[in-house]
Amino acid sequence: MKKFFDNGKLFTGINYWESKNAINMWENFDERIIEEDFEKLSKAGVTILRVFPIWTVFQPIKAMRDNFGVIEYRLGEEPFPDTDAGRAGVSEEACEKFEVMCRIAEKFNLKLIVGLITGHMSGRYYAPPAFSDKNPISDPTLVKWEIRFIKYFVTRMKKYPAIAGWDLGNECCGFTPYNGFENSDTSYVWQTVIANTIRLADPDHPVISGYDSVPIASGAFNAAELGESLDINTTHPYTFCPWFKDPLISMRPILEGPFKCRLYSDIANIPTFIQEVGSIGYTTCSRESEADFYRCLLYAAWAHDCLGVMWWCAFDQDDIEYAPYDFNNIGSEYGFFDKCGNAKPIVNENIKFNETVNKLPFKELPPAITDAVCIIPKICGDEYVNTLRSAYCLAKQAGIDLKFAHADSPLPESDIYLMPSIDTTRAITRHRFVELLERVKEGATLYLSIGSAQFRWFDKLSGMDIAYREGSDVSETIFINDTKLTVKPDFKYIPENVSSKIIAKSDDGRAVYVRNNYGKGYIYASTMPVEKFLGKQNCVFNSESAQNFSQWYKCLKNEKNDKRVLNITADMVCATEHIIDDTSRYAVIINYSKVDITTEISVKSDWKITHVYKGKTEKNKITVPACDAMILELGKTAE
Repeated sequence: MKKFFDNGKLFTGINYWESKNAINMWENFDERIIEEDFEKLSKAGVTILRVFPIWTVFQPIKAMRDNFGVIEYRLGEEPFPDTDAGRAGVSEEACEKFEVMCRIAEKFNLKLIVGLITGHMSGRYYAPPAFSDKNPISDPTLVKWEIRFIKYFVTRMKKYPAIAGWDLGNECCGFTPYNGFENSDTSYVWQTVIANTIRLADPDHPVISGYDSVPIASGAFNAAELGESLDINTTHPYTFCPWFKDPLISMRPILEGPFKCRLYSDIANIPTFIQEVGSIGYTTCSRESEADFYRCLLYAAWAHDCLGVMWWCAFDQDDIEYAPYDFNNIGSEYGFFDKCGNAKPIVNENIKFNETVNKLPFKELPPAITDAVCIIPKICGDEYVNTLRSAYCLAKQAGIDLKFAHADSPLPESDIYLMPSIDTTRAITRHRFVELLERVKEGATLYLSIGSAQFRWFDKLSGMDIAYREGSDVSETIFINDTKLTVKPDFKYIPENVSSKIIAKSDDGRAVYVRNNYGKGYIYASTMPVEKFLGKQNCVFNSESAQNFSQWYKCLKNEKNDKRVLNITADMVCATEHIIDDTSRYAVIINYSKVDITTEISVKSDWKITHVYKGKTEKNKITVPACDAMILELGKTAE
């Protein structure tokens, strides 16, 4: 199978609609404008475009009806021609236009990801006129015509060198207009049928999900099942939604893409890249801060092996009068270029990033070290993603990079396991938990925090005998080391006896976080579900002055399980380490805040900084500019 990405590299791509006609580009096809657009995008450092054969144009099937129902289908008013295209209900004229675009892309060394079933676009639903009232996931008649379209279109277009891969379509996991969302069996069958149809027509190019956001292990289009059908998954990690209230240039929004890539890749067991991301207008940022966000995202995505980042979109569309732009206010100012074709500051950041990584003496960045495995409960709702996001950011600040595993899946080997903010009584089966505890007996560390869950053997595991618990609707002050934190738990747990080591106490003296010996390892148990709490809070991962919750995870690291060479004092400056061999590694250090940060840096006694590729060091300090990165090489000293 052909690959359009290389592990250890990061492609910078863009989602493309023609600069003047946008979604109507196929009806108002202008080869000259497309050529000008592609030249501009190529010079901006873009290498891959995602393009969309809009469904209504490429398969414009109409139903001929009488009073009793459908008599036959036609292309407009004309009968289907006796051709392969006709039998598939496909417009030859539209396909010829697409072929022109493929040839122009090849001229500028641009590759194309093709969103095959583009039925959803910018808030409007596009389906062949005959099927506008049918569910494109579950209706067998519509699925039959989807199969016919894909077989014809893919077979015809696969020969073009510009083709890089085939999306199922644009965000098909959310475009069902009729009877709501599907169950997991229906979505599983649909995506498997569509993916296999693509493979029959073209076994050489990868099948890509085109999905935006999916549930973890249950429900329609869940990550645990999509890996069985597809070659590559995608995420569209927008953070302009009302519930995401952090500033765009801060840790959680910047890390949303890498977090989702790691989460979905680990659960689905297939690569995941950032296929759509953007600020979607200037109520959340300026053009300058948008560029700052993008710069930081590129380095974070590169460091976390996210494969690629594709901005939405190539050109602003704020002057277009027709739907969906007329009724959709976010379908507007979000391009690399404005409506006049002028480059925004983000374009320069794209060029500079590619220049920087292309000048490095190494071609590929080895995978980042992962320090711990976060176990996702067997049963969890969609809101649990907020808990996982908090755990991911909290771990980053503590110098811990997470890998994810579902509680129903085999446990990856690790020195540290996390089970954060458990609220369900079905978090993990007994047999899997016994397996986990055996790892702890052999020397691993297990962190467990509970919210409202009833959890098996909690007293024996934690060394805390709970007298009772009571509901709580007030915030509590807790103390860990010399740090004071504020948490608002759902329950207050009252221990009557504690035999384990107390790590944190509440202001009334109760033990809320303890460490218990367990065989050769440790169990860290918390009755404060800090991850769930932080998932609902604003401005907790925004600056050095925010509450220092990283202390909660820093205590999990010890001399035996710490794989890191670097130590950085600041919470907003985080590093990934990438092993070259036993005596050398690279480090990517990123400032996830909107201000320059000077912080102390140290290396283990038998290591030293051997080269600085980007940034500057001064004795034991570094200064990392806002939303920017340093790149170092580390080497082991001779004994």
